[in-house]
Amino acid sequence: MTIASQQVNSALDRKTPAPRFGGILWRIFGATNRWMLPMAGKRWNPAFAIVEHLGRKSGRHYRAPVAARRVDEGFVMALAFGAQVDWHRNLIAAHGGTVRWRDRTYRVGAPERLDALTALAAFHPIQRLFLRLARIDGYVRMRDVRAIS
Repeated sequence: MTIASQQVNSALDRKTPAPRFGGILWRIFGATNRWMLPMAGKRWNPAFAIVEHLGRKSGRHYRAPVAARRVDEGFVMALAFGAQVDWHRNLIAAHGGTVRWRDRTYRVGAPERLDALTALAAFHPIQRLFLRLARIDGYVRMRDVRAIS
């Protein structure tokens, strides 16, 4: 285990709350993930982006659909399942990754935690409603490194 991944794991162990949704909802999300990927990141779907990242242990390429919104300096994303999700931990360990949003790919830096009020202001009112109903309180901002396509 590298020093960076040890720091990530220890920081997450101290600050990571229990998963927002557990049990059955987590399994449903895992099953629907393959159906969401073809719809996320498309020009006609500004509500979901695809986060592309490298596995911190396996080194494999992964893709995950996430609720996201474009802001001036990058993206705001909801941590619907908590900060312990693999895409979030992998982006921290790798100091960034790429985001596919509205048929464009952006290189982004490591996620930075945001408070809920600041983050919710970036989302469309309908998204805000669903995020509040689901009691999502974890959000991150990822700043653009540069647009790559």
